[in-house]
Amino acid sequence: MQRPGLTRERLTGLCLFGVLLFSPSLIAIFDRGGDTTLFGVPVLFVYVFGVWAGLVLVSAILIIRRQKEGLEPLVLEDD
Repeated sequence: MQRPGLTRERLTGLCLFGVLLFSPSLIAIFDRGGDTTLFGVPVLFVYVFGVWAGLVLVSAILIIRRQKEGLEPLVLEDD
C-alpha cells in the first residue's frame, strides 16, 4: 500500500526529469544537423520522440498502477 501523496510526488519528479531531458544543453548533444541518422531518421528526432514516448509510458504506468490499487483518483488542487 502506498502512502496517499506518493503518486503525486512521482509524477512531479517525472515532470522535472522531463524538463531536464528537454533542456537545450542535452538537445544540443543530439543535434547533428541531419548528418547522423538512425535508420534514416535524424538522431535529434529519435531522441525527442523517444524521450516523449518514454515520459508518456512511465506516467501511464504510474496512473494505471494507482487505479489498480483502488486508491482515489488524483485531485489537482492544493491541500
